Amino acid sequence: MNLNHIRQKAKSEEEKQSQRLQQLKTVLLIGTDEKVLTPRLTAKSWIVIDSNNGDVLYSYNENQRREIASITKIMTFYVVQNMCKTMNVQTNNTYAEVSLQASLVGGTTADLLKGDVLSIDDLFYGLMLPSGNDAAMTLAENFGIYAMYQNKIKGKNPIIYFVQEMNNKARELRMTQTTYANPHGLNNKNNLSSAYDVAKLCNQLLKDDFFKKVVNTKIHFCTIQDEEGFTRDAMWENTNKLLYQGFRGIKTGNTSVAGPCLASYYQTNNRSFTIVILGCRTQEDRWSETMQLLQLCLSQIQ
Repeated sequence: MNLNHIRQKAKSEEEKQSQRLQQLKTVLLIGTDEKVLTPRLTAKSWIVIDSNNGDVLYSYNENQRREIASITKIMTFYVVQNMCKTMNVQTNNTYAEVSLQASLVGGTTADLLKGDVLSIDDLFYGLMLPSGNDAAMTLAENFGIYAMYQNKIKGKNPIIYFVQEMNNKARELRMTQTTYANPHGLNNKNNLSSAYDVAKLCNQLLKDDFFKKVVNTKIHFCTIQDEEGFTRDAMWENTNKLLYQGFRGIKTGNTSVAGPCLASYYQTNNRSFTIVILGCRTQEDRWSETMQLLQLCLSQIQ
């Protein structure tokens, strides 16, 4: 009798679930106790929280202070958005001009030029999709002037006062491991946060529909007016590859000091997860390791 031709009995759902869990333990995890499963990741610190109630589900070194690269721009978005609400600014028809300093900042860019004029809404997209340091500087310069005016400060560098507002918001949100030193996240030993603090900030912004719309946008088109009065079309593609894997945002980051970082949001049925992963070994690791953490979460609710 050829045993290879004997049809195996179909596995029950319970057996299939047990097999999936065992595969997770074998491939992804260290240990066999389901209550203390720890993913085997290259990230220096990470956290998974329930987006609905803020409960920490899984974590590793979540309070470790680290540079966070362009994850910083999440707070830049938050500060500008709050200032706009305070001033009753209509962001879709209020415009800002790009300075020479902003256009030359370097790093990741929205390809903005000195004298360009574009709406605050478009600057939000330029900040979050291509991770434009030029967009971050433009927002910080223009709204830093407002911060100076509100506090009756006479000064020449509005960036300083914008960063102060970033730190004020961090204190309000009890982000105890966080200090900001710039609006874009380029290397700075004083621009620090933790996976837990980043997740807390993400959850705060996920209450806002416009933020959720921006970070879930794959491609954004806009029209920019240059300093000569001519217009050109711009197209920005989101740096977050996981948008094509069912995730709904939030922000990538990467510098030589911070390493590849990613803050993510995933929603399924009545559950949603915020995943923050800092200091991965490679850029590809941040995608795969975020997916591993998501699979761990989903395996517990199936």
